[in-house]
Amino acid sequence: MSQPPAAPPATIITLTSDFGASVFVGLMKGVILSLCPGARLVDLCHDIAPQDVRGGALVLEQAFPVFPAGTVHLAVVDPGVGTSRRGLAIQALGQLWVGPDNGLFTPVWRTDPQPRAYGLTDTAYFRQPVSQTFHGRDVFAPVAARLAQGLDPARLGPEVRDPLLLDWPRPHQRGQDLLGQVLGADRFGNLLTNLDRLTVEGFLGGRPALVRVAGLKVRGLSRAYGQAAAGQTVALFNSLERLELALNQGDLCAYLGLRPTDLYGLEVVVRVGD
Repeated sequence: MSQPPAAPPATIITLTSDFGASVFVGLMKGVILSLCPGARLVDLCHDIAPQDVRGGALVLEQAFPVFPAGTVHLAVVDPGVGTSRRGLAIQALGQLWVGPDNGLFTPVWRTDPQPRAYGLTDTAYFRQPVSQTFHGRDVFAPVAARLAQGLDPARLGPEVRDPLLLDWPRPHQRGQDLLGQVLGADRFGNLLTNLDRLTVEGFLGGRPALVRVAGLKVRGLSRAYGQAAAGQTVALFNSLERLELALNQGDLCAYLGLRPTDLYGLEVVVRVGD
């Protein structure tokens, strides 16, 4: 007796927001599941600092190498909710991205050479009535659910060719120094930079490194945090293959007296060590 054809795998929908441990995340899930009950929901991160669009972009940057083709990423870090800022649905990197047009999707645009984006203007795909303070529930969640069901994003609205993009600094060389920037910090207080392994190792050419940031000097690059003694600083390449500075078993941001508002753009200098 022949077996019935296997059901297609359920579409994954990730959720990223600055909502924290609030009811808002659950409400978005309720809207999604009411429209697409077979969706597999993955909480990517809801601990982004309030209104920290760049922090949300850094989270999304980590997602696209990990999730399979066809994944729908719903991201809501939206200080401009209720204003004239656009909503977007983006086809890029074999996946779909939904959220506000405020720079949140900058790394997606920077990585895919041919992204396609559409403004969310057809209100037939929204939950009604639309709240002016919660587009995550009333606009982005229902759009994400319908995309997971196979809706062509071109039906959502006109194509967008001029998205809002954040400044996304790149490393550069100045004299004998390789210069980068701190992009932010993780929950452990480790400093995350824009210096990728290929650029740093190419610059060093096998020679030892001296890394400087905020008056701190770290000699040499380690393979793991534990190569430094507890309470000692360490420089290493993290899971994104970017240079990171940390305090083993401690909080480097607190150790350096850095506040969250001090971090972005802080200069990082790599030079050949003694």
